[in-house]
Amino acid sequence: MTVAATSIAFAAAAVVYSLSTVAFFAHLWRGGKRWSLIAMVCLGLGTVPHAAFAIGHLLRSPGPVLGSIYDTLAVGSLLVAVAYLATMRKHRLTVLGAFITPVTLLMLLGSGVEAKVAQVSDSVRSAILPVHVLVNILGIVAFALAFGVAIAYVIQEQMLRRRQLGGVFRRLPALDVLDSLGLRLVTIGFPLFTVGMLTGSLWAVRIGAGHVRFSPGQGFAVLAWAFFAIVLLSRAAAGWRGRRAAIGTMLGFLCTMAAMAGYVLRGMALEGS
Repeated sequence: MTVAATSIAFAAAAVVYSLSTVAFFAHLWRGGKRWSLIAMVCLGLGTVPHAAFAIGHLLRSPGPVLGSIYDTLAVGSLLVAVAYLATMRKHRLTVLGAFITPVTLLMLLGSGVEAKVAQVSDSVRSAILPVHVLVNILGIVAFALAFGVAIAYVIQEQMLRRRQLGGVFRRLPALDVLDSLGLRLVTIGFPLFTVGMLTGSLWAVRIGAGHVRFSPGQGFAVLAWAFFAIVLLSRAAAGWRGRRAAIGTMLGFLCTMAAMAGYVLRGMALEGS
């Protein structure tokens, strides 16, 4: 694909995802099958130019495939949208798109920064980088879905406490459904993210030749891992359920997003230097 075609695909995906986000929020607040249908159709249609953009982005990347944070964001945001469409269709949890689609849009926009990335040796790329990136992407996809579920849980639980039992409360899934789904998604994402952390550490040691610098992005990644570890450990050992687990999941994913933002800002700094 040409640069112009890739840019058009990027813009088209961003616009359609924005329309989908608006429709999802309209469905959340006003209800009705019309808004739900519009939101789902827009999201599904948005994956087409998104896929075209991701392919064009990867083909034009000067380094290895999935060798930069921008590649990760382009592919990861697409997989979040696809995973949501597959998962929510199965569980009939369409309303959660109001919390998940904005994440997809934000990640897509981050992938369009197009800043410089640090180059690494061919040996490190071939041995470690593909595994590191792949498991991180899959882990982030699971965490993104868990984040949307956690937000819905906190809102639902607050409305139940205040006895606001109409409108949005009726459209959100039951608390036990959200808690169970959130646990399942974090359980899927955590081992993937853990493997990503381990391979990333090994990669950093190999390219650093014993002089490893701890970046803010890496710090947020470790913090994210710690939050998700606490959520799972506390569920198993202390019987955590509901609100505390949902808040821990939200904090973990926000740290994950902060880690990715750190790498994007690092690339922008390299671009300006």
